[in-house]
Amino acid sequence: WTPFSNQRTDQWGGSLENRTRFSRETMARIRKVCGEDFIIGLAVSDEYDVEVALQRESMAEIIARHDQDALMDYVTCGSGGYFDFYKLMPTFMYGEKLGADLARTLKSVVKNCLITAESHIRTPDNANEVLGSGGADLVSIVRGQIADPHLVNKASEGRPEDIRGCLSCNQMCWGRRSRDYWISCVVNPSVGREWEWGGDRFSKTKTPKTVLVVGAGPAGLEAARAAGERGHKVILTEAAAQIGGQYRLAGLQPRRSQILDLLTWYETQLTKLGVEVKLNTYVEAEDIAGFAVDEIIVATGSLPEGQGFQKALPHIARLPGIDGGNVWPIEDVLARAARLGPRVIVFDETGGWRGCGTAWKLAEDGHDVTLVTPDAMIGRDLVRVAADFPLRKRLAQLGTRFVTEHVLTSWGNGGATLQSALTSAETRLDADSLVLALGNRSVTELADALVAQGTPHRLIGDAATPGQAAFAFHAGRKAALALL
Repeated sequence: WTPFSNQRTDQWGGSLENRTRFSRETMARIRKVCGEDFIIGLAVSDEYDVEVALQRESMAEIIARHDQDALMDYVTCGSGGYFDFYKLMPTFMYGEKLGADLARTLKSVVKNCLITAESHIRTPDNANEVLGSGGADLVSIVRGQIADPHLVNKASEGRPEDIRGCLSCNQMCWGRRSRDYWISCVVNPSVGREWEWGGDRFSKTKTPKTVLVVGAGPAGLEAARAAGERGHKVILTEAAAQIGGQYRLAGLQPRRSQILDLLTWYETQLTKLGVEVKLNTYVEAEDIAGFAVDEIIVATGSLPEGQGFQKALPHIARLPGIDGGNVWPIEDVLARAARLGPRVIVFDETGGWRGCGTAWKLAEDGHDVTLVTPDAMIGRDLVRVAADFPLRKRLAQLGTRFVTEHVLTSWGNGGATLQSALTSAETRLDADSLVLALGNRSVTELADALVAQGTPHRLIGDAATPGQAAFAFHAGRKAALALL
């Protein structure tokens, strides 16, 4: 259809009639072979911001030509394509309702077919806005129904507060499918495990117990919620003033407010399930007896290891100069506990949102940011979730400088010394503050004390093995389902 790519001079190229001939004849043949009651759909994408792509007016003319002959029953309007692959499966970096504008344009010209809007239509509110304005006949919500298969029922029953919202992170859905694995979901780990867990609704236990969950990060929250859904009496303690743990900090990065919405959802569900939540409650081993519980789940999370240890420099246990001041873990930065100077180096060994998202926030806050990584590219772990290029583009627009394939050998005297991972050549980089996105260490003091006194318990989430939130939510649900 696009003159930019279709440069034929025969009957298949040139005029609109010729450029649409192949699709029209193919669809006419399908209709003839399959019959009038066979549903035929046509999928198109909106790439309005790409000069050589088909613009909405041209797309409307093409769709009207197909609709004139009643060749299809519906047209689905998405976003992205060969010019912007990342927008095909948009993360939270993109706006919502990406296919709605094209859908509205096409709906104004068709007479026979229905128009469907898709692409980052994440919530029932999104859907109602599109449908209520007359911009489409139908909407497609895919990832939203992976996160919560009961989304439509809950919306129709007037229970939007019970919908577990999609984070638009792509981590376990597209992030796994892009590597040819079965999909799952960060917030709904039952996806892909239906054969094991039977979905995301759990039957009541025949032997209800009193369960203590220590720690209200992702693992503890899901353990408490799932155990409560199964009919156990649950007590959830959290040392901080709010639930969420470090995951709440992630929600403070740019465009990640969906995480905070998820934590609000957990608060609502825990209340409805009768889970007793005790905030500002630090639990030690000697306190356990006072709770009089049958089961103990320890989900005390993890903390920055604090030594500046880098996997790329295994022979150096502690970063020289780390005690010299102006060195902060990303957790302190996001919690607003760090006092940063104008020039900031973010050293990111994780390749994901921990470092990159923090650099993004600092750049938006007006800091002069240099993002350094031992990896060959910035955002190495974001490639599979289709977010690496949009992230680098945004950082570059904010003036962030990139240094790849370098390790950090020392800090002090107004800057950092970097060493090339390829040549071992050293480079001096002036800065006022250093922010570290390195590995965390498990917080195991409570678990260790319980082991020492012989108290049975289950250790889950980062407290067992520091990792991404998806694994913590999975561990929490698994622990709750393991309760007899």
